[in-house]
Amino acid sequence: MAITKKNQLVGLDIGSYAIKVVEIEHKKDEKILKNVGIAHIPVGSLSPDGIKDTEAIKKSITGLFSNLKISNKKVAVSLSGTSVIAKKISLADREDLDLEDAIRHEAEQFVPFDMEDINLDFDIMATINDESGDDDTGRLEIMVVAAKKSLVENYISMFHGIGLSPGVMDVDMFAMQNAFEISVEDIDPEKCYILIDIGAENLKTNVVKGNVSLFVRSSLLGGTQVTKQIMEEFQIGFDDAEKIKLGATELEETQNKKIRDIFKKVTREWVDEIRGNIEFINRTYPGEEIERIFITGGSSKIVGLKELINKQTGIPVEDLYPFSGLNIDKKIDPEYLRYIAPLSAVAVGLALRSIGDK
Repeated sequence: MAITKKNQLVGLDIGSYAIKVVEIEHKKDEKILKNVGIAHIPVGSLSPDGIKDTEAIKKSITGLFSNLKISNKKVAVSLSGTSVIAKKISLADREDLDLEDAIRHEAEQFVPFDMEDINLDFDIMATINDESGDDDTGRLEIMVVAAKKSLVENYISMFHGIGLSPGVMDVDMFAMQNAFEISVEDIDPEKCYILIDIGAENLKTNVVKGNVSLFVRSSLLGGTQVTKQIMEEFQIGFDDAEKIKLGATELEETQNKKIRDIFKKVTREWVDEIRGNIEFINRTYPGEEIERIFITGGSSKIVGLKELINKQTGIPVEDLYPFSGLNIDKKIDPEYLRYIAPLSAVAVGLALRSIGDK
């Protein structure tokens, strides 16, 4: 379906410490980046289990839309955190299969919430027929997403409170995949790619082959680990620790060594998580070749991280630059784009969606 002006959506990514917005104009033969921006929110406004300070988030979103002069009030937003579960399942493709009942039964096995308290959605990723040719023995590969109703309702209420209309509610890991597919030109549909978003409080992984997710996972790892360890080591507050983490504070050499040691410890944890995910893929999909790893997210900017992941996995690692497949409006500063690129993959992926999308 062609994306008309009427069903275009503004991508809105609400993270733990910042809100990112992206507006893309969809034309017949091109996609134009019209607006991109970021606004920080107070610490604790959003936690892994949902919104904590609605007014602070509303204020930041309203300010972004006003400053960027965005008139479109229809948005695509993503959900993440401990109140959202995504898992790939496989079901026998029988003639008597009641798909919704079967998916609900499977979800009961891995969703840690009361089924009455969740919204359940699914997408059939692939149909695999048995080599015998018997259709009754085929299997359906299905991605199931469960989100707590209270989380969804809180988001909708918040958006309506500032005059916004959520046209699509996506999941971070799948929005990141949209950005990957438009920005990386030489994708081999026969090989696997690992997409990793390292944010403040979550490390999200999506393993993709031929535009299909083979595996998704979100772990409570991220840049906040570094901040908290600096706070503990130097007995300082959050804001001062953030400044040290970002290199905005001059330190003595002995202090710098402690900071380097903290970075090494935390990034090793991230790499261990990545290696564990790769091992799972190798066990689950033997023979599949992982071509490249793409990293994004604010914490992906840590110096030496790409080299460390490459050294520990043996797989080439690149930054995901989400603006590559877009034409850029002349008013947008190229330097600003380079700065904001690691923070923008999810918002770009959301802005590529349209009203009526699954």
